[in-house]
Amino acid sequence: MSSVANVALVPRGVKVDMSEVANVAAALSIQCVRDFAPIWGISATVSAFPKPADVPVGFWPIYIEDRFKLPDGSTGIHLNSLNQPYALVETGEHWSLNASHECLEMLVDPHGNRLHAGPVLDAAVQQGLAQHQVQYVVEVCSPVEDGQYGYQINGVLVSDFFTPSFYDPAAAAGVRYDFVGVLSGPLEVAVNGCLAWLDPVSSDAMQLQNFLGPDSRLHPQVVNLSRSNMFQEVLSKEALRPAIDRVTVSPNLLASLSREQHVLFETRYRSVRHAAQINARKMQDEVEQSLAFHEELLGACLTS
Repeated sequence: MSSVANVALVPRGVKVDMSEVANVAAALSIQCVRDFAPIWGISATVSAFPKPADVPVGFWPIYIEDRFKLPDGSTGIHLNSLNQPYALVETGEHWSLNASHECLEMLVDPHGNRLHAGPVLDAAVQQGLAQHQVQYVVEVCSPVEDGQYGYQINGVLVSDFFTPSFYDPAAAAGVRYDFVGVLSGPLEVAVNGCLAWLDPVSSDAMQLQNFLGPDSRLHPQVVNLSRSNMFQEVLSKEALRPAIDRVTVSPNLLASLSREQHVLFETRYRSVRHAAQINARKMQDEVEQSLAFHEELLGACLTS
């Protein structure tokens, strides 16, 4: 029987409504148990805590940080001195999208160095790379990380993720390559997604970035991450994936949302919250009525 990872969602040095933190933690738990575990065979619970000192030993924390105080590029997954993972996510609109992203990637690869061999992706060949075998860094959300591919759980926006079939040698009918159904075949990178790999010949870390430019057009490019001094510094101190996160400047993952998507997400969120408030009031009334009934019953028994 596989073990269950315990993940903590906790503000660190920033004021966040704890009811919102609790709602996001509940949504991430549902995503882990209902959507993720049946596909990846990895189970986890996600719990909300008001401050870091409340997080029990053994939990993997996702720290919610003030976006105006974080150094550029410092979000993502890191490893502590005991080689245990933690993640940093920024506050802001739909910050739950990034919390979901980091949570799922931390579950699949807690130590930041999991690799999967396969042929270099076609999009990289189209950029001029020779066809050869490489080792992909297992980042289950990065190729489909854009907000337009996210989905809602109880009004909370969570990230899409790819399935193990993402590494299949060829496309096949009826195969699910990501949870939402964005990808039509293996080793695809959706709009505003990215995918990194190690080249066994040069030992360089490469990345395909399929990002939208300021002109709202796609500008796919292959970047040699190993040429960055920052990449080498983080790699020597932590691990491969934190080094990749440190030098990857992703676009705004919510900017591509259409007006209709924004309206739909907000409408669903308000609908869920409204239903919760109504249900809470009904339950409050029922509990009070039940207590009054039992108090009256107890009084009748004592006087009989």
